[in-house]
Amino acid sequence: MTGKRLKALRAKLDPKAVVSLADAIKTVKTNATAKFDETIEIALNLGVDPKYADQMVRGVCNLPNGTGRVVRVAVFARGAKAEEARAAGADVVGAEDLAERVQAGDMPFDKVLATPDMMPLVGRLGKVLGPRGLMP
Repeated sequence: MTGKRLKALRAKLDPKAVVSLADAIKTVKTNATAKFDETIEIALNLGVDPKYADQMVRGVCNLPNGTGRVVRVAVFARGAKAEEARAAGADVVGAEDLAERVQAGDMPFDKVLATPDMMPLVGRLGKVLGPRGLMP
């Protein structure tokens, strides 16, 4: 059971045709009929066998326009490392003062980093940070 819209789209396309990625995206955009931003799913045949370690495919892709979400980072650090974290753009930097805020439930951040010397302090916050998936 397919609707009229889907039948009309299928009539325009040749499923066996091999097209470039740019042409495929252009075709999807020109044939979009929904009243919202549609999602595109892509399947690539890379011709590798993941059973072999030298053919494993892993990687990271930076999206050109980001994800639309600003990630707020908290860093547990002291001294020079705290200054380094501030310079790198961390939103919240602290040690015992930050731990007290977290214990009180004030968590204005999405990700947590900690220097190795701060792990004993951060370990005590496991009951608060752990359920939220924030344990560094």
